Amino acid sequence: MRLILLIVVLLICNACGRFGTSYPESEFPSRTVTVNGVQYGYRVYVPPNRNPSEKLPVMLYLHGSNRRGTDNQSQLADLYENIKGFPENWKFIVVFPQCHENTFWAGPMMEQSLAALYQAVKEFGGDENRLFIAGYSMGGFGVWQSAITHPDKFAALVSVAGGVEPVGEVSDEDKALLSPQVTAAALAPDTHRAYGEALKSLPIWIVHGSKDESVPVTESRKLVEGLKAAGNADVNYVELEGVGHGSVVPAFSDPKLFEWLTKQRKNVSQRSN
Repeated sequence: MRLILLIVVLLICNACGRFGTSYPESEFPSRTVTVNGVQYGYRVYVPPNRNPSEKLPVMLYLHGSNRRGTDNQSQLADLYENIKGFPENWKFIVVFPQCHENTFWAGPMMEQSLAALYQAVKEFGGDENRLFIAGYSMGGFGVWQSAITHPDKFAALVSVAGGVEPVGEVSDEDKALLSPQVTAAALAPDTHRAYGEALKSLPIWIVHGSKDESVPVTESRKLVEGLKAAGNADVNYVELEGVGHGSVVPAFSDPKLFEWLTKQRKNVSQRSN
């Protein structure tokens, strides 16, 4: 009962948003990273009372489209209430880059997110063999694009209300931001199967609401089919019955997700430089 009530509270808080809220530096310190002469802000969550000699897993979290900007605050809204409500689940470092307006998680935005991840790993003593990438909505698309572009970088992928096929028209300008790997998969006869083949060795957790009217639930279903057809032995799918696009709170309130994440680790010999 406590879990159900807390999820309801989190849903309300998330729906209201936290724009204009100043998140405490003591809990989510802000940092900057410079890529190609441009400075980007990001925030970090480090579990309190951690053993400083212990290398922790690190999650790169890519937010949804309504958190874009340069305030270095809004990107925390997706997970803030989950972390505060269930701190026992978050026994790893989380890196929160922020995507700028009028763009998405590709090109410079992908580069700055990875740069923030690597910088945080170095600063906070993260475990390079336990790097996770997670995202919601636009960020869910971003995790697939980042993973297929850098298939050997992550120990696990978490996609919430994401997909790989665009839900609207893609301009030539936006297409130019896509990596060669993303472009090749988009031109394949079966895009979902192409992602499945490229990521068949990556442990994956997918969550989607069955009533999602923004990103069709068929996106996640087809990805699951493509991954399983390619032989992925660790693809997990949670379809939230009756839930619409606002699935980020229940997705990250599932203790099974965190139990699964604790088991994910890359073999050093498999990691590319």
